[in-house]
Formats: sequence, structure tokens, C-alpha cells
Amino acid sequence: MLFGGVIVAVISMVFTMIGIPRFIMYFHKKKLGGQPTLEEVKQHANKAGTPTMGGFVFVVVTLVVSLIAAISFNVFSPLFLITWWVLAMYAVVGFFDDFLKIFKKVNQGLTVMQKLIAQILIGIVSYVIYLAAPHIKGLAPARGMSPDQAMVPNHLILFHFDFNLSFFFFFFIIVWLVGWSNAVNLTDGIDGLASITVAISLIAYAIIAVAQQHYDILMIILAMIGSLFGFFVFNHKPAKIFMGDVGSLALGGFLAMISILLHVEWTLLLVGAIYVIETLSVMLQVTYFKRTGGKRIFRMTPIHHHFELGGFSGHGAGWSEWKIDFVFWTTTAMLSGFALLIYFVV
Repeated sequence: MLFGGVIVAVISMVFTMIGIPRFIMYFHKKKLGGQPTLEEVKQHANKAGTPTMGGFVFVVVTLVVSLIAAISFNVFSPLFLITWWVLAMYAVVGFFDDFLKIFKKVNQGLTVMQKLIAQILIGIVSYVIYLAAPHIKGLAPARGMSPDQAMVPNHLILFHFDFNLSFFFFFFIIVWLVGWSNAVNLTDGIDGLASITVAISLIAYAIIAVAQQHYDILMIILAMIGSLFGFFVFNHKPAKIFMGDVGSLALGGFLAMISILLHVEWTLLLVGAIYVIETLSVMLQVTYFKRTGGKRIFRMTPIHHHFELGGFSGHGAGWSEWKIDFVFWTTTAMLSGFALLIYFVV
């Protein structure tokens, strides 16, 4: 099964590497332009016109390859289905947002309220599908739980403590999905940052999925990891393409749903600490700006832009995108390792 999973990752990577150049050529041929650049960050001036929506390719590749793999390896299950559904639907929301910006030249894309409503509806349907999962036999229990516990959706497991949230889990799953999808969206701001950060996060969940014998979830995780590495070939600095909201929103919802299905929601606070920091920096900046009549804590948010503009350095020179990438990737890798250590030891 593990060897088959590696093959799935490689196939996804190859198909993504085949698809992305053609997607880039289409954008240039149609003269569609690209993702708007930030005037405040001079280093981004050369990014003008760079194609976006690359997430469409790696999401579609992941969906198709993982579906074929799940059926071929006989691991198609309700848990696979709900993970597949969340990834697809959050990608659809992001696709429409990008489509309006790029093809219809609507600068804002979908409004904040439109995106929020769509994300909440996805969460509601996901919860309904999740409720059906306990009635399907043959699913492996999560680590440290009895089969009965593993099959009860409304339970939040924190180490060896079992919290039955009952109907309140409905609200939790919606907030969790919406929050993390937007957090990853904020992280996607410089070349290569989000793609590899998420890939590292997913490697941690792949290890947990193997430990729990959740090969159904493992297949789609490995397919996405392969696709992200394939995408990174064209997304590292200088990026030839960006993932767009179709990619970032999908990845955030994907991570959130996986943490729920593996009953390790708490790990996302470590595995996804970078996304939390990025989001908190925006929230702090906006709140402080409003309360002080225009003063700022950071030079620019999300916080990766603060580092680009020389924040915390004591002088005007900012960090290069490669340096920011390296620091954020390394931080994610170390915290993911720490989360795994806690998971397997505690």
C-alpha cells in the first residue's frame, strides 16, 4: 500500500508538471494578464502579468489521480469522499473568485460575503456527509480510540481526552474549515511559500494517516503532495505562475478537513502555525490601525511582507523571498516534527 502511495505521488507530480506549462501558455496566448502586484513592495514589480490560477491544475490532478487510486486500491470510503468533496468545493469557490478577477476584470472577484456564504454552505454539507460516515463499516479507528469512538463524528479528541461536543461540533467544523482556508489564502503571497509550506504540513498528516491505517485519506494526501512539488517547479522564485485562490482556499479547507477526520485537530495549531501567524498579523494590524487612527504595528501584512520590507531587521534592507521561504518552511518542518513527537509519545 505504501509503495502504491509513492507511485500515486509521483504520477500526480508528473501530470502537474505536464499540465502547468500548457496552462501558462494558455494565459500568455489569451493575454489574460495575471494576479495584481503589490505596489508597496518594489520587489514585486517584476511579477506583473504572471499567470495565476495554477491551483486549478494541481487540484484537478489530485482529484482525478486520488479517485482512481482509491478505487484501484479498494480504499474508497466515506472519509475519502468527504476529503475529496471539501477539496473540490473550496477549489470551486476559489475558481469563481479568480475567474471574475482574470476573465471578467472584476478587481474584487467574489465579495467577502459571497465567499463566506459559499464556504459556510460547503461546511454544512460536509457535516451532513460526516454524520453518515459512522454507519459505514470497515473504517480503521484513530490512534488511541476504540472503534466506537472513531466512528462518532461529534467527538473532539485532545490527546487521551474525549470531548463530546454534540451539536456544537456542527459550528466547530464550519469555523475550522472557513478559518483555515482563509489562513492559507493569506499565506500565499510570495513565490513558493504556500506550496511547500502546505506540502510539509501534509507530510506530517501522511505519517499520522499511516499510523492510523487510514489509507483512504493517505491516498489523497500523497496525491496532493506530489502535485504541490510538481507545481513548485514553476512556482519557485522567479515564479512563472501563481496558484490563485483556486489553490490556496482549496488547500486550507483540505488541511482542516484532514485534521478533523484523523481526529487530530490540535496538531494543526502546530503543523499550521505559519498560517496562524500570518492571520494574526493581519488581525492585529487592522485592529491597531483602527484604534490608533492610522498607526501600524507591522510595515505590511500578512507578516511575510513585513519581512520583505525590512521589518525586524533594524535597517531598510528586507529579506529576500528565498530567505522568507526557507525560514517559514524550516519553522513548519520543526513544528510538524514536534506535533508528531507529541502525537506518538503522549
